[in-house]
Amino acid sequence: MTMEFLIVALFAVSLLTNLTVEGIKKLLDKKSVDYSSNVMAAVTAVIISVALSAGYLIYTETMLNAKIGVELIALAYLSFLVATNGYDKVIQAIKQIKQIEKQ
Repeated sequence: MTMEFLIVALFAVSLLTNLTVEGIKKLLDKKSVDYSSNVMAAVTAVIISVALSAGYLIYTETMLNAKIGVELIALAYLSFLVATNGYDKVIQAIKQIKQIEKQ
């Protein structure tokens, strides 16, 4: 697994995670369900990164070894970090900037 693939995979996972979480949040908001968006984003990111990694290993017929295992764990961890600092945090930062400008 190359570093280029890891970067592209991290981008793809973060994009898919943000879109998936926003879709799930809209469904849960309609049903008035309480949830933690950060926990949901973290779990979704790990699930998507594991699925993407499994698809990559199957498609390229790569054997799972220690190096690949460490790279997959790193992808899952980085996906978790990106997801918890995703869409909600960006919107929150924009709102805070707007409030500062109004003052």
